Amino acid sequence: MLYINDHIDTLDWEAHLSELPEARREKCLRFKHDAGRRQCVAVWLLLREALQTEFGLADVPEVALTTQGKPYFPDRPDIHFSLSHCTAGVACAMDIRPIGVDIERVRPFNDDLAAYVLNEQELELVRHAADPALSFTILWTKKESLLKQTGEGLRNDLKNILVEATCHFQTIIAPDSGYVCTTAQTIV
Repeated sequence: MLYINDHIDTLDWEAHLSELPEARREKCLRFKHDAGRRQCVAVWLLLREALQTEFGLADVPEVALTTQGKPYFPDRPDIHFSLSHCTAGVACAMDIRPIGVDIERVRPFNDDLAAYVLNEQELELVRHAADPALSFTILWTKKESLLKQTGEGLRNDLKNILVEATCHFQTIIAPDSGYVCTTAQTIV
């Protein structure tokens, strides 16, 4: 299941801070600007909502991190989740199998960045697209959601990871809000 909140600009993050576990509160307060703090709080609230809706849990179980930094619930190995945030919104994906999510604001196309992370076929596709910025963002969110799904995290060679992918992608494009959100789900 995918949950998105793209109306976080009005969230009173300070009012919800007390609802977060101490470690999450501290993480949120480390952000220097209100926008980062707002995203940090909003994505936690979205995780809590997803857990209540999908699994009937009243609160978020203890969260731990793998050595690669992927969050998980040690006491609930049956629940997999992934979180993402950007200035346009926050996303939470949840499943009974490994899942990854990435949400990104569509930014102006940067050919140098594209050449660094895309393989030749992807690069040509993006360069010739009607909207290269959107095309690049779709591919980027696929790559990042896949790395979150596998638990690898960002790695040096991003060019061919989609060629090797054995998962199902779902992409949402929100042109009015200016973001792309993609989930990578394990195929059963």
